[in-house]
Amino acid sequence: MYTRRGDKGETDTGRGERLSKDSLLVELEGTNDELNSFIGLARAKVTWNDMKDDLARVQRDIFTMGEHIIKAGTGRNLTGADTKWLEERVEYYRKEVGPIHLFVIQGGSEEAAYLHVARTVCRRYERMVVSGKELLGIFPDVLSYANRLSSVLFMMALASNKRMSVKEEIWDIRPPSKSQ
Repeated sequence: MYTRRGDKGETDTGRGERLSKDSLLVELEGTNDELNSFIGLARAKVTWNDMKDDLARVQRDIFTMGEHIIKAGTGRNLTGADTKWLEERVEYYRKEVGPIHLFVIQGGSEEAAYLHVARTVCRRYERMVVSGKELLGIFPDVLSYANRLSSVLFMMALASNKRMSVKEEIWDIRPPSKSQ
């Protein structure tokens, strides 16, 4: 489908505004879509029902975040209960993973690699929400949710590697010894 209305670099928003395609609102809408697409890719790749179900819910929540931003808070919105659910999912996967070593080198299994990509897109989305929270009137629950979502995706990636018997590569933050 095409209308030719965007051929000059502008688009219509869900707020009824005509904006440049490089505006913060349009960037947020696009990154929301990109995040949801990468979550969908990860969901298609993982084989475990718990992760598939969690990612399916997350995709619906991402649509809710997008609606909140597009409609300036007048449509459906996430709540603290949604963020709490993510916190519970972080703990669920953390129990499976065991001790966490920060600075995991992304990758391992294909499943984990897809989840890490989704996590990094989520982090970018979160930074954009911070940039737009005042200007666009974004509720704090959206920022909290995006922050927790990246944590869930990280834990899912680690759990995926564990389930696939793939050992995590850890980046050692200590400086190399003089003898090396």
